[in-house]
Amino acid sequence: MIGRVDAVAAEPSLPDGVVIREVRERGDYARIAQLGESIWGHKDHSWLDNLAEERAADPEGLRIFVAEAGDLTVCAGWVRFPSGTEFATLWGGATLPAWRRRGIYRALVAQRAKLAAKRGRRYIEVDASDESRPILERLGFVAVTTTTPYVWSPPQVSG
Repeated sequence: MIGRVDAVAAEPSLPDGVVIREVRERGDYARIAQLGESIWGHKDHSWLDNLAEERAADPEGLRIFVAEAGDLTVCAGWVRFPSGTEFATLWGGATLPAWRRRGIYRALVAQRAKLAAKRGRRYIEVDASDESRPILERLGFVAVTTTTPYVWSPPQVSG
């Protein structure tokens, strides 16, 4: 899905007691891992090591945010700024089921779009899930294609 930054960028509107904070410490990744485990049951958190390494190598090219209610991480998402393009790309955006329908995901999108606007980006691209798509459509995003994820397992070569 693609949206115009100027249509999406806004001051985030959050429920009382919820704040958006940028991830800066290594310990924050453990909280994102716990969020993912709570939502999807993912036990393999190795992808977060890659995310942390990418952030450390290029802190301006990747910005990571969490929405928190006290000590509880209720939503997380990040934005990448690929060079040589007018696009920012949004990733993550997962929200704990008990915290959905309160505008937290939308606020996290607005926060990242606001940053994209400051960086001079005109468009935002998101590979949206079925849960995120309706929210993004209400924000003005338009579906431009579909993807079909799969894992290719090549046949074993004997020999």
